[in-house]
Amino acid sequence: MKVSYRWLKEYVDFPWSPTELAEALTMAGLEVEGVENLAPDLDKVYVGEVLSVEAHPNGNLKVCQISIGEKILQIVCGAPNVAVGQKVPVAVEGCKLPDGMEIKATELRGVMSYGMACSEKELGLGDDHSGLMVLPDEVEPGQDLVTALGLDDQVLDVSVYANRPDCMSVLGIAREVAALAGTELRYPEINLEESDRQVTELTSVEVQDPEKCPRYSVRIIENVKIGPSPLWMQQKLHAAGMRPINNVVDITNFVMLETGQPLHAFDYDKLAENRIVVRTPEQETSFVTLDGQERQLNDDVLLICDAKEPVCIGGVMGGENSEVTDNTRTILLESANFAAANIRRTSRRLSILSEAALRFEKGIDPAGTIFALNRAAQLLAEYASGQVAQGIIDVNNAPTEPKKIALRPEKVNHLLGTEINEAEMLSHLKSLGLTVEHEQRPWVVTIPAYRTDLELECDLIEEIARLWGYDKIPVTLPQGAYSQGGETLQLAICDKIRTQLVGLGLNEVMNFSFHHPRAMRQILLGDQPAWSKMIKIANPLNEDYSVMRTSLIPGLLDSAVRNITRQQPNLSFFELSSVYLPEELPLVDHPKEERRLGILLTGNRQLNHWNAKVEKYDFYDLKGLVEFVLESFQIEVNWEPGDFPTFHPGRQAQVKIGEQVVVRLGEIHPIVLQNYDLNQRIYVAEVNIETLIQYQKDTVNFQPLARYPMVERDLAIIVDQDVPVGHILTSLQVAGGELLKEVAVFDVYQGEQVEKGKKSVAFSFVFQGDRTLTDGEINQLMDTMYQAIKEKYQAVIR
Repeated sequence: MKVSYRWLKEYVDFPWSPTELAEALTMAGLEVEGVENLAPDLDKVYVGEVLSVEAHPNGNLKVCQISIGEKILQIVCGAPNVAVGQKVPVAVEGCKLPDGMEIKATELRGVMSYGMACSEKELGLGDDHSGLMVLPDEVEPGQDLVTALGLDDQVLDVSVYANRPDCMSVLGIAREVAALAGTELRYPEINLEESDRQVTELTSVEVQDPEKCPRYSVRIIENVKIGPSPLWMQQKLHAAGMRPINNVVDITNFVMLETGQPLHAFDYDKLAENRIVVRTPEQETSFVTLDGQERQLNDDVLLICDAKEPVCIGGVMGGENSEVTDNTRTILLESANFAAANIRRTSRRLSILSEAALRFEKGIDPAGTIFALNRAAQLLAEYASGQVAQGIIDVNNAPTEPKKIALRPEKVNHLLGTEINEAEMLSHLKSLGLTVEHEQRPWVVTIPAYRTDLELECDLIEEIARLWGYDKIPVTLPQGAYSQGGETLQLAICDKIRTQLVGLGLNEVMNFSFHHPRAMRQILLGDQPAWSKMIKIANPLNEDYSVMRTSLIPGLLDSAVRNITRQQPNLSFFELSSVYLPEELPLVDHPKEERRLGILLTGNRQLNHWNAKVEKYDFYDLKGLVEFVLESFQIEVNWEPGDFPTFHPGRQAQVKIGEQVVVRLGEIHPIVLQNYDLNQRIYVAEVNIETLIQYQKDTVNFQPLARYPMVERDLAIIVDQDVPVGHILTSLQVAGGELLKEVAVFDVYQGEQVEKGKKSVAFSFVFQGDRTLTDGEINQLMDTMYQAIKEKYQAVIR
């Protein structure tokens, strides 16, 4: 909402400069995004009056005598529209125009020119350069152009939130300023003279859908004369970013900006039977709007019709078939109220973001129709020579009972932590136009219809707080049993994991918490109820984000696609976020929100280097990262082969705690890669952080440095090639007991020296105890471990 500083001053007195006013409004909750200086740099540009126009003796130019007050200048001009009696902008010698042109006395084809009559574009005031900029008749020759046109103004760009439609007008902003400054708001006076003709003799209004149109008010203005609007009105429209058109259209726009109530003027003589019917179409229909575009309308669109056909899309845009033209003599003036939700749907579906629609979709005050209607009728009588028919047709189905809210004064200071006295509270509420019955407890506050945002006691407390000053509210620490803050254990662990993974060179990604319903099918989990049972969003952004995710993997793969298609094939990133698992569908309670860690690796492990061999990420890089994360939880884990459909059958693993899988990792299945149009190997892991936190060890056990030497031994065995090495490791650790400190695989071999269907696995062992171990003890342990794996896996020493 653009608000002229000078226009605002007409309705309220305040002591602030434009910058100070912007600060005051922002601190009161109406954010001012910027202050724009309207005054262009047009030094030495004056209002001139054309006294005579003669043909140039040596060409198609014209020689003009133009008065700029005390001086008459001879100016050679080529504009086709120059005429005697016009008021035009004149740049004199020494002027530098916005486009850089310097004005000098110049001889043009043998005739001296001592200045330049200018177009809008040459002055930087518009795009029209087809001819001279013709000024309104009321400006005086010799006036500084910026002053004459009222361009020495500043405009505040106020960000109006959806719950404050009352501030979508200059009067609405002025009401806020009056409350802040402690001054009175001055409403424009309306002195309306009506003719003897009754409005009911001239037209009628039928509202067939009162739910979509709670109020529809109409006046008739006869014998109007179409022409330019007065200069002061054009200045105000320019300041608000609107282009003046003619007196009738400009008056409706002016009143809308002033009061916040959109109006529409119909050419009365173009309306079939000269009457209005407000209805929705019986079937889909087409309609040509004022911008010349044909629109397809469904049965939800509210139409303003005459006796035969639509003439306007209610609250959005008028139609070509009833617009005001130079031949219009009688106007049917509409001031209506429409259902906000319907206007929002219609405006968005038709892609029409008109000034009227922007106001109606926020939900404006139905009580404002009559004031705006009378204000516009008065201006039409004054500036379009109109005769206002007697009376108003007002079809009013809007609720008239005002809202009342109980307010406990003591609750104000209790909630805000302030010491505002009751007199101040009362003053602030009254300054906003609220009526307060304060002789009783609690107070009863009557809410004016334009404050649709005030519903509860806390809303009134907020009003007191913002007018008293948010900056005055003391900063204190909360008191009581629950005042101690700090991170939860879960957040602390997540922060630690983030730090670790970023330190290892990974980047963090953040994806939406919802995705396309086909996402689970794309990763081959469409027939898995635990994964494919997803919560549908009631009002999704679009189909691609219509269900809540049950896995991080689709989001990670989408991120990979986005990067790879932008020539970034070497990726290592992670996401630490939540998935949403419904207990049953349709949803009857909050879903289970489970925090998970997803990791994705693909492409080269390191950048190209002249002295290093380029290696690609593999399964063991991913497994190493996951093991590094698991160390934080101090949980003993055992790896086993996985059977997750998303991963390659022979290149995946998992970790279980009890019967619950807490880690899944592997190479993405070729079919999944094909579904995502990927052609390089990708490795992904998903870790259930929520479950790991439940099983983590809270304490760290101290172990002193060993005082006795360690003993190292090796063992090579031959087993069936299908036996998982991880299972053998687990058996060796159990059989080795407390003296076995480390066991690791240092070689796996299959080839000519090993029987077909077998493999050779070599292990290294480290033994250490609280004494010096003897060879006999070590040999006995080695034999015990060998017997354990011989019996379980039919292992043979190689």
